[in-house]
Amino acid sequence: MKRFLLYLCRWQLSSPILALCLSWLEPVGTALATVIANLIGGAIFYWVDLKIFRKDDKKDEDEE
Repeated sequence: MKRFLLYLCRWQLSSPILALCLSWLEPVGTALATVIANLIGGAIFYWVDLKIFRKDDKKDEDEE
């Protein structure tokens, strides 16, 4: 449950970041701005997701 809640918080944080990217990239057009914003979001949140879903010790397994 803890990981799920962390993931939901992470998901909420991604929205304003992507919205900022879209507003900054508006001059390049909607489609291209969306692609670039998603690449930026993926580059940032890939590492956060790895941390959230990493199973590196016995304690994590016991909590689930």
